[in-house]
Amino acid sequence: MKRLMVTSIVLFAGISGKAMALDCQGNSQLKDPALIADAISNKTVCAMLGSQKWQEFHGAGGSLIDYKKGPTDPMEKTKQVGTWSTSGNGGNSKVTYNYGTGGSPSYKVHLKGGTYTFCGIGGAPTVDVTLLSGQVSCGFK
Repeated sequence: MKRLMVTSIVLFAGISGKAMALDCQGNSQLKDPALIADAISNKTVCAMLGSQKWQEFHGAGGSLIDYKKGPTDPMEKTKQVGTWSTSGNGGNSKVTYNYGTGGSPSYKVHLKGGTYTFCGIGGAPTVDVTLLSGQVSCGFK
């Protein structure tokens, strides 16, 4: 999600506002921080937005690990890039990522038909994601 923070302004402009509104409205929002944590804890979040792709494992203790090319790759090994946490209540429930100097974007989480949408708050872009159990590769090429 760190990559999203850096390119969000440019990419955000290219996404249809109408499509974003459809993904982020209605009763599909997870309105309890515990539900968000249950959904993403011990899972790898796979996301793509434009040419940006990322795969981050959400450790149960709040660690955020960028899979990169895997733990055995000599150049781009898996490493911790920040932390994640949930907060709020009701319609204000969200997940927040802390990348240190890389920013702290927040998202409301919606579930529609087995697909999760992370709806950006305060300028963070909105993106559909896939959740995979465990710390695994998303299989991006």
